[in-house]
Amino acid sequence: MAGKLSGKKVAILAADGFEEVELTKPRKALDDAGAQTS
Repeated sequence: MAGKLSGKKVAILAADGFEEVELTKPRKALDDAGAQTS
């Protein structure tokens, strides 16, 4: 079964001072939903 975001591309932007968990957990959720993240 395809995810809700299958075929969608999502860019993730991070600024200085971000914590790794603030990037990795949302990215994993997007990947799990079928999005292509970069």
